[in-house]
Amino acid sequence: MERNKFLVFCFAFVPGAGQMYLGMMKKGLVIMSVFWTVIAVAVMLNLGVLCVFLPIIWFYAFFDTFNSARYHADQRLQMDYKFWEDVKRGGWIPKASDQFSNKLPKLVGWGCIVLGIYSLYEAVIAPLLWRFDLPDWIYFIIGRIPSLVVACAVIGLGVYLLNRGKTLKETEDFVEYQEENHESF
Repeated sequence: MERNKFLVFCFAFVPGAGQMYLGMMKKGLVIMSVFWTVIAVAVMLNLGVLCVFLPIIWFYAFFDTFNSARYHADQRLQMDYKFWEDVKRGGWIPKASDQFSNKLPKLVGWGCIVLGIYSLYEAVIAPLLWRFDLPDWIYFIIGRIPSLVVACAVIGLGVYLLNRGKTLKETEDFVEYQEENHESF
């Protein structure tokens, strides 16, 4: 079914909505989720620097909508299915995705630790440098408890993912001794 080109243009302005209009629900949902997750994390952790990624996601979604509109509906469904399988596998680059998926927990872990430390600095340490009055200091800490809890949770998630990657690698390398397969000299 041919889609209305004006509606494709209009939906392309909302990241993920253009893909959904074209019938690529999984791809549209992933793009939309990534876009709004970046906004939510930037707002909750007071990390305005993450907003640098928003134009990249927006431009990708915008131009991918027009690229996908060139294909027939059956081809778009196949592309959507392949995209979803690649996402579940851990990457979008065919040959590098297997190597990337093995390193993904470690990369996400380090990213969480860096974001958590930066959030702790922005939420607690930097403003404390200017405040040394005890009642204001106590009031400040109480006001920053939600940011402090989120930052500690992000750091904890990063440490957990780093340790999880180590234990997975250690169990993969372990080979149990089997006497039947042992050759004697």
